[in-house]
Amino acid sequence: MFRWFAPLILFAAKPEVMLRLLVVALAGAALFFGVWLISNIAVTFDTLKNPAIAAIYGVVLLIFFAVVTVVGWLRLRRLTAPPKPALVQPAAEAAPLSNEIVGKRAKELAGKWDAESRGARKPATRVNVAPTPAAVAPPSAPARATLVVTGPAYAGKSTLIRKLVEGSSPGSAATGDLVRLKEGTASDGDERQLDALVASVKQSDGVLFVVDQDLRSPEVAAIKRFLASGKPLYLVLNKADQFGSGDRDTILSSIRGKLPARFPAGHVVCAAAAPTPVEREIEDARGAVRVEVRGPSSDITALTNLLGRALAPGAVPALRFERAP
Repeated sequence: MFRWFAPLILFAAKPEVMLRLLVVALAGAALFFGVWLISNIAVTFDTLKNPAIAAIYGVVLLIFFAVVTVVGWLRLRRLTAPPKPALVQPAAEAAPLSNEIVGKRAKELAGKWDAESRGARKPATRVNVAPTPAAVAPPSAPARATLVVTGPAYAGKSTLIRKLVEGSSPGSAATGDLVRLKEGTASDGDERQLDALVASVKQSDGVLFVVDQDLRSPEVAAIKRFLASGKPLYLVLNKADQFGSGDRDTILSSIRGKLPARFPAGHVVCAAAAPTPVEREIEDARGAVRVEVRGPSSDITALTNLLGRALAPGAVPALRFERAP
């Protein structure tokens, strides 16, 4: 029995059909209710004086005219709507070639490929190519000493290492007078960091301690732990160009006073790895004045002399410095 209702269900499932059925149902219900109301109630002037009857009658008329308006709008919209584009029909497939044509074309292609392969076939020539030897990195020169460079943060350790490497003598590598500089962590860290730094110092040949001001209590404690390892320590007051001669001598005296009594006074030197640029006013022949900024050259002579005397006394040529990996 349900197979008779299947086409009706599919037909009613379309949105436009459902909308039309709904509109027709509402119009029919409004018309039926209106006819029933008119046939059962004498719609006279006296009857309409009752507010309830007047309201019901007005609602019925409003629904009826609304339904009629919607039906008319739908019909007018359908008439004025542009025609739907026709579906593009797929092009008809070409008829397949016959077996005779396909076989003939296959024989032609096979013969052509066979002729080309016979003409292009040449005897192979054996060429002996010697394998390219792999590049071998030259062995690094033996180092006379390895120094751990440490100190408080922002004291200029990296800049000092770079200046020492740049100012090295190129010919000194052949004699083995090579000093490797291994940059360590800052000495003003926590205890675990300081323990790791002390362990690294024990495996080296000395410590290059870099400061840019007077020693503070954490730095004095770190220096004492480095000296307890038995390794020599060389202290550098970097950025010495920022102090006057009197202030610089005062800071050096204070540093030496805070070090242990047996610490050699000659192991404390000054350096200026990256001097502060200086502004100078230059006046030309016409009296015009221009301001020129000049960067003074670095001054690490005292440090290189100290390391030369301590690590390679009497060595010629001077030491060569290299940054350790």
